Amino acid sequence: MRTLKKSLSDLKVVIMAGGKGSRLSPIKPVIEVCGKPMILWIYEFSKQFSDRIFIATVKDHPALPKLKEIISTNNIIFTEGKGYEFDVIEAVEKVGLPCLVFPSDTPFIPKGAIEKLINECETSICTLLSKGEFVGISLWNSFDTSSFSSINTDYEIDNVNTNKDLLKINEKCSEGFIWGKE
Repeated sequence: MRTLKKSLSDLKVVIMAGGKGSRLSPIKPVIEVCGKPMILWIYEFSKQFSDRIFIATVKDHPALPKLKEIISTNNIIFTEGKGYEFDVIEAVEKVGLPCLVFPSDTPFIPKGAIEKLINECETSICTLLSKGEFVGISLWNSFDTSSFSSINTDYEIDNVNTNKDLLKINEKCSEGFIWGKE
C-alpha cells in the first residue's frame, strides 16, 4: 500500500462540474453511475485527501439544482464558464493553494494514481496522465504556469464523456468492479 511522502495539510480539492456536457448530457455531473450521481463518487473519494472540497460550476448550470441537493451549498463555488482551463485557474484562485483538481466525469480514480501525482510533483502545476492520456486531474502548488510537468500513471482512469463511456463504466459495476481496489 502506497502512502503520501509529502504532507499537504492545507490541501484543498476542487471538482470541476460546470461544463456543457455536449457529448453526453448537460447534467453530466449528476448522472447516475453504479447507483449514485457521478460527482458523488469523486466527492467521497476526495475525502481521503482533504476535508475542504469544493464544487466549481457556473451559476446557470442545468445540474445546479441537483448539485445543491447532494453537496452542501457552502461547498459550491462559481466560475465564469470560459472553458475548462480558465475555469480551473479561477476556481483554484478562489479556494487557494495547494489544490488538487478533479473533473466531475472521472468517477473511479485509483488512490495510487493520486498518491503518485502528489508524491512526484516537483513543479508549480502537475497534471496526471493515465497511460499517457490527459484526464483533467492536476495538482496546483503555485500559479507559476511556466513551471509545469506531467506525471504519468499506468492506472486506468475512465472519463465518462459519451453514452458509450457511460455504458462501459456501468458494465464494470455489474461485472463486480469494486471502487477503491487497485
